[in-house]
Amino acid sequence: MAARRASATAPPPPTAERQASVVWGYIRGFHATHLMATGIEAGLFAAIDKRGAATPTEIAADLGLHAPYVATWCRTACAYELLDADGPEQFRLASFMREILVTRGDPRHLGTYITVMQRHGGPDMSDHARHYRNGGVFSFQQHGRAFSDLIADTTGGLHSYVARKLLPGVADVRARLEAGCRLLDVGCGGGGLMMHIAQAWPTARCHGVDVDGYGIAMARERIAAAGLSGRVSVAQTGGDSPQDQSAFDVALMFEVLHEIPVAHRDSVLAQTFRALKPGGIFFILDETYPSANADLRRPEYAFAIQTAYNELTWGNVVPTREEQDALLTKAGFRDIGRALVGGMFTVLTARKP
Repeated sequence: MAARRASATAPPPPTAERQASVVWGYIRGFHATHLMATGIEAGLFAAIDKRGAATPTEIAADLGLHAPYVATWCRTACAYELLDADGPEQFRLASFMREILVTRGDPRHLGTYITVMQRHGGPDMSDHARHYRNGGVFSFQQHGRAFSDLIADTTGGLHSYVARKLLPGVADVRARLEAGCRLLDVGCGGGGLMMHIAQAWPTARCHGVDVDGYGIAMARERIAAAGLSGRVSVAQTGGDSPQDQSAFDVALMFEVLHEIPVAHRDSVLAQTFRALKPGGIFFILDETYPSANADLRRPEYAFAIQTAYNELTWGNVVPTREEQDALLTKAGFRDIGRALVGGMFTVLTARKP
């Protein structure tokens, strides 16, 4: 009976047609990504959203574009379920595409991520074959200021979610935020997360460090423009430069752990440990790579696998659960906790005894 049940639930054996369909799906995804990037950069999604529904001729007139190209773009976007047909001539955004593709700052917004993939991910990956011959690296910092700006914008919606929900949801952190604690953001980039924290918690004080000079310059500009210079500060630092000892109540790493060169991770976490006060809390949001090949197709690892591949020639390595735990324990942290967020991110928490 057990054997009969197992046979009934086993997936059908692969066929050439099914495997070809898998590959065609990936090719379609390439075209869909390009179509979305074009729609964002040319303003097509925003123009349709502004009108509510529009014909290709109206959209082309609004944006000064070639109407036949816009018509083909609209029909293709409809086929890809990004637009809905509104009668025989008009198109409108499909459900939730405003939040996903148009509204910057929404936690669900992916438009900037698509732009990053189009402008930088594609060119980076087109150079993979050359890098594979010698292990060459084109690091995050080598991409330039425009890239740093885009990366900062990519994570804006998630910054808000972390500042207002995830971080204060950690035991003891809300009380510290309300009491005016001091936070250290390790790998602060453009300062977006600290600014969201400072705006959500008016007595909190934040200090950010990063090795990326472009990110630090952008952070200074944005912090000053937001009028937060009195409570938010930044400094460019080396990967293992010392911070103030026992000075911070909370330390943060947002999408940074996997970007720290493997050879420097122990020293960076040790420095972070020393920077915290006794009882200080360490909060990390990152990806977790599967520990075994048997887990490579599990959905909770999909984004980590994608990140590891996309950022391979940046020199980034996504750690496994065992590697994350070992890094934290070796640095001296205790009470390690973890949770899966959004089906793709890992939130790690730990405490300095």
